[in-house]
Amino acid sequence: MTADTDAPAVEEARTASRIQGFDIARALAIFGMITVNYRATFPVTVDGPAWLEWMAGQVNGRAAALFVFLAGIGISLLSRRGRLSDDADLIRADRMNLLRRSRFLLVIGFWFRHYWEYDILHFSGVYLLIAAAILTTSNRALLIFTLLATIVFPFLYYILPEQLGITFWATTNSFTPREIMIDLFFQGYHPVMPWVAFMLVGMMIGRLELTDASVRRRLLIWGVAIALSAEAIAYLFLNMGTFKLMEDIFPMLDLEEASVSLDSAPYPPMPLFVAVGTGWAMAIVSLCLSFGERFADRRWIMPLVHTGQLALTIYIIHGTIGIWAVEWAGVKPSRTLGWVIGYSAILYAILILLSTLWRRKFDRGPVEAIMRRLTDSWRSEINPVPPEETKTA
Repeated sequence: MTADTDAPAVEEARTASRIQGFDIARALAIFGMITVNYRATFPVTVDGPAWLEWMAGQVNGRAAALFVFLAGIGISLLSRRGRLSDDADLIRADRMNLLRRSRFLLVIGFWFRHYWEYDILHFSGVYLLIAAAILTTSNRALLIFTLLATIVFPFLYYILPEQLGITFWATTNSFTPREIMIDLFFQGYHPVMPWVAFMLVGMMIGRLELTDASVRRRLLIWGVAIALSAEAIAYLFLNMGTFKLMEDIFPMLDLEEASVSLDSAPYPPMPLFVAVGTGWAMAIVSLCLSFGERFADRRWIMPLVHTGQLALTIYIIHGTIGIWAVEWAGVKPSRTLGWVIGYSAILYAILILLSTLWRRKFDRGPVEAIMRRLTDSWRSEINPVPPEETKTA
């Protein structure tokens, strides 16, 4: 009798720690995105120490990949009950919920894109459209879609510029239908192909029993193995003279153009970048889930949790107020990488404090609350979502 009585409490504790782990991972992703975006926004005119340059390079693209990866996990957790029960009404409600969120992100994302060149929200709106369409497909189908999304981009990279008369590196600021499609699927900083692959893998991972320590351990091992293997392949070809040897054997080979396809850099996003980003996302989520479970009852962990819960609000703040503050202060355009990282850290610390204060009075961040208000009403009318599932998503 005692064991049966305690079981719900134990499960509730596990769910709470799992939620905290996702929020912590999201908080880390947001900080990484702030540093990467500010490095691109504020011109760095003085080279920093080699180790600092290396660290900044490792975060580039990986933080945003983690952010999209977590969105995929959230989709699977949100739709878990409908998917497992095969309830047509629940599945339809989940799909409509995703479509509404997609519409919200597209609207706010295109508005934000006018001010913020590096916006990821309008891309995320398209990712959610795709997720809604394949919400209940099998893991095998998700894996096939992931591989297709990953390998499509290299073909686009070598074919589209000549066919459309464009330059890949010249991201457009125009908003004609043609330019929007080119931005979304090719020239943008987070093109749908292959970036949707991070969400698709996240959807697969979200279907695992992540409260199981052995599952998290395998997720960590596989994640590190995938990331390091992809980096090793890129290093072998680009830094060990392998491509030079191939050029000697095949004189017609354009070494510079061909080398791009085996780079693990985020821009252009070739298959090895997808592998590296996916691997590190798997590892970081595993570590954060274990961390959240280990310290679930510690008060000092809550500021990070609250920051992750306000990720969407913080993202918009960093691309608006965070930029305007530097302009208002009249900071000189000559900046070092250390200055960029320092400013990012100071702003992030302020945002952690504000997030903590906000969560003492409100359940959700301002932008998160608006999105929930506009997107979840239809679902709640059909079948109310238990509090733990609402929080997990």
